[in-house]
Amino acid sequence: MFQSPTIRLFTLHLTRKADADGNMTNYIIRRLFLLPLTLFAIILVNFIIINLAPGDPVSVAEISSTGEAAKAADRGMTRGETHYLQFREHYGLTLPLFFNPWPSIKEFQVITALGQIANRKQKAADPKEMSSQDYHALRTLWGDRARFIMPILIRIAIDPGEPIEIRKAAANLFIRGGIKQGYIGPDLSSEEKMQNRKIAADNALLHKLRLGEDSPEMLDQKLSQLHAWFLANEKFENFKPEGAEKIKIFFFDTRFSRYLSRVITLDFGTLRNDANKTVISEVAKRIKYSLTLALIPMLFTFALCQVFGMMMAIYHTRWQDVSLNILFLILFAIPIFVVAPFLIEKVALHKTFPLTSIPIPYSGFHSENAIYQNLTSNKRLADILLHIFLPLLAIMYGTLAVQARLSRTAILEVLRQDYVRTARAKGLSRPTILIKHVGRNAAITIVTSLAASLGIILGGSLIVETVFQINGFGRFFYEAIINRDFNVILFSAFASSFLTLVGYLLADISYTLLDPRVSLE
Repeated sequence: MFQSPTIRLFTLHLTRKADADGNMTNYIIRRLFLLPLTLFAIILVNFIIINLAPGDPVSVAEISSTGEAAKAADRGMTRGETHYLQFREHYGLTLPLFFNPWPSIKEFQVITALGQIANRKQKAADPKEMSSQDYHALRTLWGDRARFIMPILIRIAIDPGEPIEIRKAAANLFIRGGIKQGYIGPDLSSEEKMQNRKIAADNALLHKLRLGEDSPEMLDQKLSQLHAWFLANEKFENFKPEGAEKIKIFFFDTRFSRYLSRVITLDFGTLRNDANKTVISEVAKRIKYSLTLALIPMLFTFALCQVFGMMMAIYHTRWQDVSLNILFLILFAIPIFVVAPFLIEKVALHKTFPLTSIPIPYSGFHSENAIYQNLTSNKRLADILLHIFLPLLAIMYGTLAVQARLSRTAILEVLRQDYVRTARAKGLSRPTILIKHVGRNAAITIVTSLAASLGIILGGSLIVETVFQINGFGRFFYEAIINRDFNVILFSAFASSFLTLVGYLLADISYTLLDPRVSLE
C-alpha cells in the first residue's frame, strides 16, 4: 500500500516516540526496583556505624581511667536497674547486632562468668581484682544475655552445692532477665495495656526479690519465690526455645532485625526523652521550616546561577568575567558561621547597610503567635518573608557562588559545540541561541548538582537555624546527636538517602526533557 512521505515520517516519529516512552518506563521500573535495595544497604551501613560508636543513649557519664564513673554506674544499677534496663531495651541495646547465639550458651560458660562476677576476678587463681570498667562491662554483657539463659540461672541459683556468692549472682542475673519493658507510645491497645499491668506486677515482685546481705532463711525464701515465678511463667515467656524457635531467635531477635521491621512499617520509634512523641510527628512539626529554607534557595539559585554563568561565559576573560569570578571566590571562602552573625549585627541591629531602614527581624520563622494569629493571609506571608530574608541570604550566597562558577564552565563548553556554530550560521538571533540551544543544554550540569542537594532538604541548615533560632529539622537533628537519640539520627540518614536517590532519578528523567539526544537505555 502506497504511503506518502509525510505519512511515513509521521509514522516513524510515532514509532520512535513510543520506543522512547517504553525505554523511559522500563528505566523507571528498574530504578524503583533498585531503590529499596540501595536504601537497605545505606540503613545497614549507618546502623553499624552508630551502634559501634562507644557508649549508649542511656550513658550519663564516661568511664574514667580510674574507674570512678564505672563504680557510680554499678551503684545506679543496684538502685534503679529496672529503669536502666527499660531504657536499654527501648533502644535495642540488650541484643546482639545481627545474629543471636545466646540461647545456645552452655552451663559451664555461665558458671565461669558468675565466678568472675561474684569474685570480681578474671580467673579464680588471679589475686588482682578486676577493674571497675571491666566489671561493669561484664555485668552488662551477661545481664543482657540473662533472658536467654533463664533455666540455667535458676538451676544454679537453687543448687545448694554451688557457692553462696555464685548462687546470689545467678539469682540477680535471673531477676535482670525477668524484668521486662512494657509497651510504650501514645496509642496502646487494650491488650497491650493489660500486658503492661502484668509486666509492672512482675517487675515489682522481681525487684523485691533481689538478693543482698540476706540471712540464710531469707535467702532460701527468696530463691523459692523466684523458682515459683519461673515455673508459673515458663510457658508464657518461652524460656526454653528449641529447634525452629532457636533459629528464629538467631536471625530475628537482634538489634538490626527489630529496627528493620519497624522501618518497613514506617515506624521510626519515639524520642529518647519522651516516649509519647514519635519521630515522625516531631519531624512533621518542623518540616515546613526546613522545606522553606531549602526549596526557595534552590529555585533562586538555579535561576541566578544560569544568569551569572551566562554573563561570565559571554564576557569570557573580560573584566565582567574576572570581577564576578573574584566576587564568587570571596563569597565561597567566607564561612556561613561568619556571615550569619554579620547579617544580624550589621543589617538587623545596627542597620549600617543601604536600604535597611525597614526593621528586619533576626529570630524565628514568624512573629510571636499572639501577633501572627491575628494577621490576615497577606500580612502573614509578608511577615514570614521578612523573618526569613536574612536566613535565606545566609543560605544562598555560598551555594550561588559554587553553582554560578559551575554554570559558567558548562556554558563555555556548550558554546564550543558544533550545533551552536551551526545555529549562528543559520542566522538565528543571539537570545534564541543562548536560551534555546546553550542554556537548555548547560542546565543539565546544574540539574545534576541540584539533584544531589535534594537529600539535605530535611537537614536544612543547622548553623542558620541555630543562629536565627528557627525550629527546623536541622536544629532538631543536631540536638538529637547531642542527646544520642538514635531513632532521630537513623531517621535522618534514611530520609536524606531516600530523597537523594529520588533526586537522582528525577535528574535522569530531566535529562531527556532538556536534551532529546539523551537516551535512558
